[in-house]
Amino acid sequence: MTFNAVVSGDTAITARGPLKGAAERLLGRLWIDEVPVRLASEDPSLWPSATAARDEGRPLCWPAQPGPGRAALGRVAELRERARAEGLTDVLLLGRGAPAHAARLIVDAHRLTAPHRLTTPHRLTTPHRLTTPQDVTLTVLDGPDPGPPLRLADDPTRLNRTTVVVTGDDPGTDALRRVLHGMLCDLGLSPDEIARRFVTVAEPRSPAAKIAIETGHPLVEAPAPTPFGALSPYALLPAALAGVDVAALLDEATAVLPSLTRPEHNPGLALGAILAGAVRSGRGTAVLGGYPAALPGIAGWVARLLEESGRGRLTPVVQDGGLPLSPDDDMFLITFDGRPHQDDATVTGPLAAQLVVWEYAAAVASHLLELDPLAPRDGTAPMTLDDGSGDALFADGDPALAVEAHTTVPGLAVARDLPELLDELIARVADGEHLVIVAYLDPDESRGEGTQVRRLAARLAARTGRPVAARWGTGLPAFWNDQGDGGVYLMVTGNVVRDVPVPGRHHRLGMVQLARALGDAKNARAAGLPVIRLHLRDRRAGLTRLLDSAREGE
Repeated sequence: MTFNAVVSGDTAITARGPLKGAAERLLGRLWIDEVPVRLASEDPSLWPSATAARDEGRPLCWPAQPGPGRAALGRVAELRERARAEGLTDVLLLGRGAPAHAARLIVDAHRLTAPHRLTTPHRLTTPHRLTTPQDVTLTVLDGPDPGPPLRLADDPTRLNRTTVVVTGDDPGTDALRRVLHGMLCDLGLSPDEIARRFVTVAEPRSPAAKIAIETGHPLVEAPAPTPFGALSPYALLPAALAGVDVAALLDEATAVLPSLTRPEHNPGLALGAILAGAVRSGRGTAVLGGYPAALPGIAGWVARLLEESGRGRLTPVVQDGGLPLSPDDDMFLITFDGRPHQDDATVTGPLAAQLVVWEYAAAVASHLLELDPLAPRDGTAPMTLDDGSGDALFADGDPALAVEAHTTVPGLAVARDLPELLDELIARVADGEHLVIVAYLDPDESRGEGTQVRRLAARLAARTGRPVAARWGTGLPAFWNDQGDGGVYLMVTGNVVRDVPVPGRHHRLGMVQLARALGDAKNARAAGLPVIRLHLRDRRAGLTRLLDSAREGE
């Protein structure tokens, strides 16, 4: 089976050269295995975890299926109308993983493509004015850094118009929920008013669902979360509360589904074969680039989707400053609205189509690579205050502003200062490997450390000539995957100036964040992965020192 370009409606997939040939060799097997039909029917025999979930009577979020989202539309509309009636126009999402990234992508795309359209399909009979996309916001908090909640506490007007959507089910999310509950209490709201400010999306009988019932928070039940949640309530409820017409989005997504069951011009099948074919031919690093103006954040969501479903066999790197000057043979470039005759592969299409096709393709690739993308995993390491590396090797800089280095990697543990340590680290990143910066800091680009971390990734990429992925220690780290991903990990933690106590607990958010980082570092070392942890006694000064040290070898 051959193809030059697979076109279905406004969606087009192209591949060229060896990538195209590797994909074509796999397309026939997909039809022999009846993968399109089995995916469409949610056949549990595709993956062991799906069979186990069926036997337990637990529905899962399957790829590219709008059913769970459509089943919740009535409840979503009710909650959205109530929020508008009470003047709640801002949404704070406490969630992790690909579905949270999908929610942010959906809202950002809606704001750009519908700048003058009312955000509700029906006129509300309330004293509050109807909002336009510029009036609503969706903020995702997927980690316990104190910075974002402190900024919200410093803006009581915004806090007073915020709905908190809880989709995570882990200790960090619970700590954030407690903190926000305390902040709303400080506004003088009644218990009933506070309860209406929270909405939980969770699997029935899960810990998060039980907390919602006990606290009187509205609960939207959903299948068990998986990486494939872009069309589920985990993503659609926060998007709807932020003003998106999710019913129309589901209609557009449903219109794409027939193209995924036919033998010709099947964009999801072709893209899945491209991904798996690249990995099977030794090109396991997918560089995602070329951002279409109408879909800001598409690369970030796709990267998280591929990271979670590919379980380490496929390494996605967003082309955002962390890319080497010249690609190597183990990489391939996928662009959004790219150049079909120059890029290895291109994907073009509207938002709903991209959500459907990418989830379907990720599932197809997992099948071809003999992975189980629906398998549950413990994405949170045991929290600890000891990362297993012992005392700091050195503290580079003035005592109050120093950067402490911790590692047990032979050859790196002898470094005497930061420039020497980075030199040794860069020399260690060999062909077929990549450097991963995992920052347990504030990802905000303007008020946190987001911009400095991206610059650090760019400088280290220029020096290594290898991909550098900048990730935030807030989701499922790559070292929790089943397969080794060839990563060398630079983990960055930092002191907190203003911390936030967690009501009902004997700790603060900053301690939760640090304990998570140390637990991740300890587990990564136990798995035999090369890890360096740098602790910033002062975040801004420490990152400046890091950037200067990264420049010294250029």
